Amino acid sequence: MEYLTNTSEDYSLQSNLVFADKLIHLLDGYYHSDLKTSVLEGLVLELCRQTDSLGAAIFHHKDVMLDIIVLQPKENPNVILFNNRVLMIKEQCSIRYEQDIEQLSWGIKDTKEICWTVSLIGYKSENIEKKCELIRLSIPVLRSMLVDQEQQRSRNIELNRNLSKMVSLQCLIESLDDIVLELNDQMVIRRVWVKDKTKLFIPPEQFMNKTLKEVFGEFGNRFIGCIEKLILTGERQECIYPDFDQKKHHWFCAKFQKIDTEHGEARIVCVIEDITSKKDMSDQLEQNALELRRMNLELIESKNLAEQIARKRTEILSIMSHEIRTPLNGIIGICNLLNQSLFSDPKTIEYIDHLNFSSNHLLHLVNDILDLEKIESRKMELSEKETDLIALVRNIGKQFTPMAEAKGLKLEFFHNEGIPNCLMIDDLRLSRILNNLVGNAIKFTDAGGVSISLERVKLDAEWAGILFKVTDTGIGIPEHLHYLVFDKFHQVQQASHREQQGTGLGLSITKGLINLFKSEIYLTSKPLEGTTFEFQIDFKIGGAFAEKTPDIQRSGYKSLPDFDLLVVDDNPVNLLVASHQLDRFGIKADQANSGYAALKRMEEKNFDVVLVDLHMPGMDGYELSKRIHFEYPRTKVIVFTADILEEVRTRLGQIGVSHILSKPFKPEEMHELLLKVLEEQ
Repeated sequence: MEYLTNTSEDYSLQSNLVFADKLIHLLDGYYHSDLKTSVLEGLVLELCRQTDSLGAAIFHHKDVMLDIIVLQPKENPNVILFNNRVLMIKEQCSIRYEQDIEQLSWGIKDTKEICWTVSLIGYKSENIEKKCELIRLSIPVLRSMLVDQEQQRSRNIELNRNLSKMVSLQCLIESLDDIVLELNDQMVIRRVWVKDKTKLFIPPEQFMNKTLKEVFGEFGNRFIGCIEKLILTGERQECIYPDFDQKKHHWFCAKFQKIDTEHGEARIVCVIEDITSKKDMSDQLEQNALELRRMNLELIESKNLAEQIARKRTEILSIMSHEIRTPLNGIIGICNLLNQSLFSDPKTIEYIDHLNFSSNHLLHLVNDILDLEKIESRKMELSEKETDLIALVRNIGKQFTPMAEAKGLKLEFFHNEGIPNCLMIDDLRLSRILNNLVGNAIKFTDAGGVSISLERVKLDAEWAGILFKVTDTGIGIPEHLHYLVFDKFHQVQQASHREQQGTGLGLSITKGLINLFKSEIYLTSKPLEGTTFEFQIDFKIGGAFAEKTPDIQRSGYKSLPDFDLLVVDDNPVNLLVASHQLDRFGIKADQANSGYAALKRMEEKNFDVVLVDLHMPGMDGYELSKRIHFEYPRTKVIVFTADILEEVRTRLGQIGVSHILSKPFKPEEMHELLLKVLEEQ
């Protein structure tokens, strides 16, 4: 026998709500029904249906004649038999297996001991936990009905026994809390027994030798109807009714039983029970079910509203990203083209530098806001690949060398031995962290230098723990201002450096990205003594060789092989910038200003690579990329877009596009991506 003692109590409200509602209605119907045993059998059959069982039974521990056994209507009673009459001794679930049949049993306790066992028989299944949950949900209702039937059975047995013994009848009935009336077959009240006379609306003697109509008036018709049915059928009858006094909150159940005496006279015994507490319990259960349904509907509405708000926010950010980055692509692209040209006029060069700085500053602001939203909405996920960490950090240092040299600062990089060559790293996120920290260090340092250090602090067969430190000899931060450093849109201003500009988002984003790596960043700083930011990340060790991180090139671009390229964009400025930049790489690209024009051009000429803008009227970049993927499988698609949200990358991945060039682009990014795509071909 297998015992399930740890059945989960945290089952889904929504999945069991229908069954719970049926239980409530069955319980309510039980106390209002004339055929309580039929209602109980109906509940057992409903439990059988809900658990997909072949049959169900309630075994009475003391009297096998009181067992209740029901089978699904479609099942053959000669085949489905409860061969094992399991009698549980605890309120827990047990399972018996016999070939491909399983029998689940659960003990039902009365006030003191286990008196019944509910048992389900059916074919073996994987939904044992679900069945146990449904059994457990029905136990309180079953217990209420069984206890009520047991009490009623005991009450009737006792009443019948004592009615045959007139000497002890008075003492027995007067010991009950119920009101007992004895009537003849003419519905004349012969006797009244009641322990508490205050329960009667008139003195007991005023009942004697009067008909129900004379005592109860029109209300007596309820009792008369039950007695007539009792005399006709011989079956016990009952009715439930409220107190005569509408100001009182009481409910009663009148039960009528016919007793044949030795002299052939028929006597009717009416037992009136106060069921106010049971009725209140039933009403409360129904009220609780209604409240649960209401709360569930509110939760569903709240969830739908939250999802709608999230979608709207994503749409707004997507539009903002596209609408701001698209014109920036034209501005920054033209700046890049101008930077690659030779100008003799110093003022022209100065204008270009200012334009380049301002446009890149605006781009960084847009990127910061988008990154912050993705971090706070938890939509940003790590994308790890095998990477040479030392080469990656060395390249980041090289990028900042000109900035440090311009301020007369020394930028150094240190690392200890034993750092694995190949680690699983999201190089884009880690680069963003170090770019923010190193950029801030140089910005707030006027003399001395900045250092980047890596230290291996943990190493085992699968993981390597690396401690990162970025240290400067700058102005430092007072200790009482440390807690403000990582706040959004907040910069710790000091009198000597109020001229520094920025959005105040860099360190907040840095902290969020480090949290994404399941780590924390720590700050050590004092005024005029410099600042150190440090954090530790545990990287999973990769294969023997990492993908080589390309070194920073200081001169020219590597020549591209001959290939045919088509640029598709509805924005003429973007077409101009892309085609002129490609011309600098030695590529004469064809152009199309719509998806339809691109397909027509591809019918006339074979292209190796197609550079596609996403947001175009008519046929957008998604549809065009999908058609190129299926109609021209040898042609590589590079999506050229100002929309950089993760949802966009996911959607493009679903249609087979893995190469994305974000607007605005850097010339070296375009060159590197073209090299990668051509090498794949």
